[in-house]
Amino acid sequence: MYIKVLNKSILGITLTERLRSKALRISLKVITITAIIVLAVWIRMLPVIRYGPYLSEYDTYYQYRMTQYIVDNGIQAWFTWYDKMSWYPNGRSVPDTSYLGVPLTGSIFYTIIRILGFNITLMEACALMPAILGGLTVLIVYFIGREIDGDGAGMIAALLLATIPAFMQRTTAGFYDNECVGFFAMALSILFWIKALKSDNIIYPILSGLSLAYMNISWGGSIYLLNLYAAYVAIMVILGKYNRKLLKSYSLTIGVAMMISAQYPYFSRKYMISYATILPIATTLMLTIGDILKNVKDKNTRIIGLAGILAVGIAGAIILERIGMLSTLTGRILTVINPFQRETIPLVESVAEHQAPTWSQIYYQYGLLIPISAAGLYYLWKRGGEADIFIIIGGLTSAYFSSTMARLMMLAAPFITILSAHLIDVVYTQNIGRIMEVRTSGRRRRGDRGGIGGNILILIVLSAALIIPVIGWREAAATPQQIITSSLPVSNEYLDWIEALLWMRENLPNDAVVASWWDYGYWITTIANKTTLADNSTMDEGRIKKIAQAFLSNETEALRLLKEMGATHVVVFEAFDPNTGFLFGGRGWGDFVKSYWMARIAGLNVTDYMTYNSQYGVYLPTGPKAPQTTLYRLIFNTRSELWASWGIRIPKPEHFELVFQSSHGFVFVYKINY
Repeated sequence: MYIKVLNKSILGITLTERLRSKALRISLKVITITAIIVLAVWIRMLPVIRYGPYLSEYDTYYQYRMTQYIVDNGIQAWFTWYDKMSWYPNGRSVPDTSYLGVPLTGSIFYTIIRILGFNITLMEACALMPAILGGLTVLIVYFIGREIDGDGAGMIAALLLATIPAFMQRTTAGFYDNECVGFFAMALSILFWIKALKSDNIIYPILSGLSLAYMNISWGGSIYLLNLYAAYVAIMVILGKYNRKLLKSYSLTIGVAMMISAQYPYFSRKYMISYATILPIATTLMLTIGDILKNVKDKNTRIIGLAGILAVGIAGAIILERIGMLSTLTGRILTVINPFQRETIPLVESVAEHQAPTWSQIYYQYGLLIPISAAGLYYLWKRGGEADIFIIIGGLTSAYFSSTMARLMMLAAPFITILSAHLIDVVYTQNIGRIMEVRTSGRRRRGDRGGIGGNILILIVLSAALIIPVIGWREAAATPQQIITSSLPVSNEYLDWIEALLWMRENLPNDAVVASWWDYGYWITTIANKTTLADNSTMDEGRIKKIAQAFLSNETEALRLLKEMGATHVVVFEAFDPNTGFLFGGRGWGDFVKSYWMARIAGLNVTDYMTYNSQYGVYLPTGPKAPQTTLYRLIFNTRSELWASWGIRIPKPEHFELVFQSSHGFVFVYKINY
């Protein structure tokens, strides 16, 4: 009797201890992942904390303008909005040329914040949203890592994604652009896709498809994920790993995504019937054919089914091609697939973020995670599970596309962090296990020559290798918004563009039409509230070429071209060193240095306008046509005497009246006197 009571007491104590131990583990897990998310959001908030709630780059201001329109007029009005302030006089159909995801998400986020009682402006809400979504994406990657390897790997992947610059730069507060929403949707779709691979629950592929549709209406990068799913399924068939669950998961995911995306004008016009969706459609046909061959026993039925599928697929492709409905890939997508194509498209090549990143840029973004993730890929391949193969294919393909365009360097971030987390989890688990085994038993494993010292050394080396990626966030998070520095690569505040935009808003007539290089179009329409000839959508290459020709022509020809386009004012920008008065950094950072690309786009000879001075290591407006070039007259107007001391004489403009000059002399507004 006493023994029974004692046994019950011992069992009770053991059960209690186990419950307490389990509760402690859960508490530590929740505290750790919460701390990682808080860290992710906090470091992304630093630009706003330090410089104020401004948006970064240029495209973000167009996203803000669309968000304002939805908040003021409702979502239905957005689908019928024809913007007459852009690309004057033709304007643009907003739903046919714009992604809806960011402004829709931003308007919902702003509404929720206001309902909760926070009295913030729409600009402040738009500035904060990317940081919040960045933190949520980190949480999703934790769950993806947990699906692949467990809680430990999930936390490591989350910490790495929270801090590496590759993911940091386009999810910081103020970067209110397609990537902040698109990347969140991408991570969500991948999470549910992996769950679908591991479960028969039909809800997971549906949720993956819904997330993919959300990505489709938010970011052009969705084409990558759409084709990644197709490539994965095709490879699984080749590897002999096909099963009906794969057919069900793939068909539901792609079907739901495409069905919803087809209702959205921009995606359906640009991608629904195009070469970008050939692989997903072909893969669906391949899976269907494979399923018929495997499961339909009757020979005649099988032949009829296969012939019907092939006939419909081939006939559909031929008809669409013949009637011109099969859209070709755009310039930017072509240059991602084939980087050598970039040299043949000057407009794409002229944009810094569309150029291929250098090896130093790639290393700055990822650091030693590059070799660590490569080793992690090897270990995952050895294990060879369905989800493992998906992460491997994603890692390889995203690494390639990230290396072909600077803007896409973040594309590989979730795969590289998960692959790295896998290796780190394996190495830490093995070496800590060996250390504990030696400490408890006092014996080493056969072949384990290093003993505890070797295991500890491995852990120290790997931990040291992780320091650079983990602390690499500092510069990316502390970089000021572009409008604060007037587009200069500095941390000092130069408010010249803000001064100019606010002056135009208050002083230019309501019917003014502003000519500028396309880079500044979104700033002028959104902040200055003035009509522009071109903007950052670069949707009319012919118009951009015409503006380039006007700027690089003599004043007579420039007046003719500007009058044809309906311009009343011209805005030009160039950064000059505040101390010397010469071009900032020896090359300029505005329209003078961009005149190189203007000449390329217009089909002109660059050396007719600018030449490189090897003695001083700078570019100068010393080409034979430079003195007559309208753009140079507008830029160097107020510093003609200083430049004359260098032997460079650029006359003052004759038909353009200077009506505004910013405090540092970076931005000039001219009235055109026809």
